[in-house]
Amino acid sequence: MTSVLELDHVSIFAPGAEGPRAIVHDCTVQVKAGEALGLVGESGSGKTLSVRAVAGLLPEGFTVGGTIRIDGEDIAELPAKRLREIRARRLGMVFQTPRAHLNPLRTIGDFMTEALISVAGEKPDAADRRAQDLLAEVGIPDPARRMRQRPGDLSGGLLQRVMIAATLAMDPPILLADEITTALDVTTQEEVMAVIADLRRHRDLALLFITHDLALAGAVCDRVAVMQHGRTIETLRAATMRTDAADPYTRRLLSATLPGDLIAERDAAEAPVLEVGGLRKTFQVRSPRGGREEFVAVDDVGFTLARGGSLGVVGESGSGKSTTARIICGLETADAGTVTVKGEDWTTPARRASDRRARARIAQMVFQDPYQSLDPRQTVRQCLAEAVAVHRRRIARAEVDVRVDELMAAVKLDPALAAQRPRSLSGGQRQRVAIARALAADPEILVLDEAVSALDVTTQVEILTLLDGIRRETGVALLMISHDLTTVRRLCDHVVVMKSGAVVEQGPIADVLDRPSAEYTRTLLDSIPRGGWVPRRRLPARTSALPTVATRTTRIITPRGEK
Repeated sequence: MTSVLELDHVSIFAPGAEGPRAIVHDCTVQVKAGEALGLVGESGSGKTLSVRAVAGLLPEGFTVGGTIRIDGEDIAELPAKRLREIRARRLGMVFQTPRAHLNPLRTIGDFMTEALISVAGEKPDAADRRAQDLLAEVGIPDPARRMRQRPGDLSGGLLQRVMIAATLAMDPPILLADEITTALDVTTQEEVMAVIADLRRHRDLALLFITHDLALAGAVCDRVAVMQHGRTIETLRAATMRTDAADPYTRRLLSATLPGDLIAERDAAEAPVLEVGGLRKTFQVRSPRGGREEFVAVDDVGFTLARGGSLGVVGESGSGKSTTARIICGLETADAGTVTVKGEDWTTPARRASDRRARARIAQMVFQDPYQSLDPRQTVRQCLAEAVAVHRRRIARAEVDVRVDELMAAVKLDPALAAQRPRSLSGGQRQRVAIARALAADPEILVLDEAVSALDVTTQVEILTLLDGIRRETGVALLMISHDLTTVRRLCDHVVVMKSGAVVEQGPIADVLDRPSAEYTRTLLDSIPRGGWVPRRRLPARTSALPTVATRTTRIITPRGEK
């Protein structure tokens, strides 16, 4: 079968003071119609740049060598008009961070119907119905209500499903998917990959799937190409990659994906440092019938966290995990219930600055995206020094520098990185800085809100190992918010499972994950990619959302602000 997409010895060069610098070297991959090729590797391996070169979305000043062919046509030799036509009609691309690619002032309905009206020529009413079908197709409940909401009203997982639905609206025969499931919970990931699998079967969709999750790539792709330091080091059949892998780097990636308890021993039970009881939180949201309506985000949630313990809170996007964490840290106010920390009532957020600082010295939060939570203008040393000074009001400058060095050593950051800014660091390095900044307060509780979900698998293992070591050395209690049951199993001794704002099951990690009593927990566990796993549709198929071949109109959906 002829390849519909080919990268033949492609190299990508970044501008530099001393001339162009090669970032990707001789990348060679082919994707056939109906085939799924996984492009895997650690952060910085060149996966995303290779795909952006195909879509014409490289940063300004970057240049490309080698050959890129779409349907046999060398895009470097095409006139600009023909190149735009091919990219518009043959390619669709879904990006990793949906919130950065959606206009926060426009509704989801505006975003979903724009291309259907302006490109496909549909009438507004028909475009609205089609958009709702597509939102349902990717597993978004109550699509009519979601169409009236804005990006700020949706969780990260729901926003990624909106991006995927918008791209699928044009039924592109070639889909470039850049870490599209990184921010999704396991059941949503399964639903999204099942939708894409359906599209591949019905429309001969060629999929170039960029991911750091080898287990997922092995389950949903036909072949897997492994990249390291900008080079494709080997391409393997997905079904046999665990036995066929020859390169030591590939074998290291595969060994990092094998789940297993990170914590060999569990500490004896301690008195609780955190107690949550009867927690409830509602929000006023836009109603599909106009006006506002009440949405229950957290409903009668209760659990305890032992001193020096580690508790995971898991569930799908929108289950109330992050809202619960934000209430605990004083970033949201509960409508009802109690939050008790070390015997003190924390239910109402502190109002005075001195009280907020006092609470911050007890509980600190590490967020999902360190690039957004770190000040891009500050060096690593400046960032950590500021945190030390905030929590230790009367400390000499020399002592600040000593404490910064201690924090960098604690999170195993190279001292040479102290003068670097966030943009110069890898994702794993940035997250280590974020953890070090949280540790500057010497907290007794560390709240981790999806703190490793955006990292590649080897970096995840490094950060989880680091966190467990810190817990053992300092006695800090860990509250881990995650949609990834594998990482929770590795780090936590107890787990709380949430669905639709409520707790459906909780207990010791082995009891809940090895012998679940709730059907929902079993669904989460069944959705984890593994050998022989096939993504299944758990929602009714909405086949009306899939256009027929005869009426296909395709384009690449280019996010606002990108050229």
